[in-house]
Amino acid sequence: MKPKEESKSINNAPQMYEKSNDPTKGKKESIESIRYHKLFAFADSIDFVLMVLGTITAIGGGISMPLQTLIFGELIDTFGGNTVNNAIVHEVSKVSLKYVYLALGTGAATFSHVVCWMVTGERQATRIRSLYLKTILRQEVGFFDVESKTGEIIECLSTDTVIIQDAMGEKVGNFIQLISTFFGGFAVAFSEGWLLFVVLLSSIPLLVISATFMIVVMAKLKSKGQSAYSLGATVVEQTISSIKIVSICLSKHTTFIIYFRIFFLRYYT
Repeated sequence: MKPKEESKSINNAPQMYEKSNDPTKGKKESIESIRYHKLFAFADSIDFVLMVLGTITAIGGGISMPLQTLIFGELIDTFGGNTVNNAIVHEVSKVSLKYVYLALGTGAATFSHVVCWMVTGERQATRIRSLYLKTILRQEVGFFDVESKTGEIIECLSTDTVIIQDAMGEKVGNFIQLISTFFGGFAVAFSEGWLLFVVLLSSIPLLVISATFMIVVMAKLKSKGQSAYSLGATVVEQTISSIKIVSICLSKHTTFIIYFRIFFLRYYT
């Protein structure tokens, strides 16, 4: 084979590999999406208790930030409303105790919600991983030749379940905490100065638009990355299982080019 023809075949190898291994090519891609609450379908009674406790403590930890602004305002009023040094020290000591109590409560609430959501996420992800493996093992032999590859199964077990665990674990607690901080800040701002609150409210749409754009872009990139890693795992699995044939017919450099171009095509096409 001529050098030009060989390089051309190497460049076309990832496209030919994707066409032969990607069942979604040439037909409409039908992916059934489920509602978010369906992720918690494998939770038991202990998981529900942990989720309820984690939700309550996350709300408490989120409200602590707006409450801190109230205590800080009280501290500023203490310095401005007293001229006697002894009186200032006494009043500041009272406000400082409020800071200590708030810090202890915030630490306990934050620690509790992180632990509860991490434990329940790990429990449910382990249960999903076990059921997924049992379902795969019940399939016929033809399923592994036509519908799926060993590399894709390993990639799903090692990566996809971790993503599911993140979606139902600590990130849920952080989301609830941030939401409670958001609405708690609105409540405190409206109660203390509603006119300034209405003026600053005009900046909220810009923040929402920018955050939504960032979330959409990151979700698309993460989806492309998962697809590339799944197909790349299949390439690695087939290369290692047939290493003798690869050594005879292809070079290591050629296999690396195929693997690299698969990632490049998945991300940028």
